[in-house]
Amino acid sequence: MNSLFAPVVRVVEIDVKPGSETNSVNPGSHGVLPVAILTTSALVDGSTDFDAGTVDRDSVRLGPQAAPPAHSAGHLEDADGDGDIDLVLHFRVPETGIACGDTSVGLVGTLAFGGSFEGNDSIRAVGCSSGEP
Repeated sequence: MNSLFAPVVRVVEIDVKPGSETNSVNPGSHGVLPVAILTTSALVDGSTDFDAGTVDRDSVRLGPQAAPPAHSAGHLEDADGDGDIDLVLHFRVPETGIACGDTSVGLVGTLAFGGSFEGNDSIRAVGCSSGEP
């Protein structure tokens, strides 16, 4: 069945390595990478525009290889210091598919009440030799 309307994908703010300005990621690392899905209060009346607490945590995937969270529960905290509660998830670096030369990474998922979302953040690949792509 063809639809005149494509499903709406909500664009959300994410923060790779919350609190870090450079978001350095070593693609060869065997560690985990923290990523915050940010709650935003961009509306004029101060109400929440996007509530990260409504994310279906099991649906979230990061990077070109669509890595699932290392620990699906994640945790809620004010990762960006704005007074709103954000969702922080951790991803195993090797499972993400982040490669030398990458300058951004994307995250996708669904909301507990339906609908999907996506977000991107800049990264800086480190620990790469000059001959790596």
